Amino acid sequence: MKRHILIMILAALSLWSRESSAFWGSDSSDSTSGLNVTAGYDVNTIATVTGTVMTLPARTGQEQLTVMSVAAVQGSVTVVLGPWWYWKTQTMSLSKNQELAVTGSLAQGKDGALYIFAQRIENRSNGETVTLRSEAGTPFWSGAGSGSRHGTRQYNGGGPQFGAGSRGNGMRGGRR
Repeated sequence: MKRHILIMILAALSLWSRESSAFWGSDSSDSTSGLNVTAGYDVNTIATVTGTVMTLPARTGQEQLTVMSVAAVQGSVTVVLGPWWYWKTQTMSLSKNQELAVTGSLAQGKDGALYIFAQRIENRSNGETVTLRSEAGTPFWSGAGSGSRHGTRQYNGGGPQFGAGSRGNGMRGGRR
């Protein structure tokens, strides 16, 4: 009986470490958060965070990622928008204190901070939306998300709706 329990525990640990490697991978360029920004999007943790813009999109890290900060009910959330070269092609107008709704994969970094890998951003102040990933989480900048599509800009909710609710409303990560 004890042997069966030990085998079950080892199997569970094996699955747990394999599942978390995509999110907490060692090839991450963000050493502070510990997040693997390349493969960290997880459709099981999709949520919508609503808040106001604290910092505007800016380049960060060796991979030249684009991030911004949003003040939300959960606290300060760092929004990961994708590569800088791709974000520059988007025409969404953002300014401090605008209200946003960001749908994407929510995670807590090893640094304790909250991060959301953006799939869709809605600027509630002016009605603009930008979709950066497919519903499956494939980034449009990879060329595999939707052919040659380079994100979508929509006004007042027109066009396809992606992740307007919270599917799963889960969160991966946490301090380990």
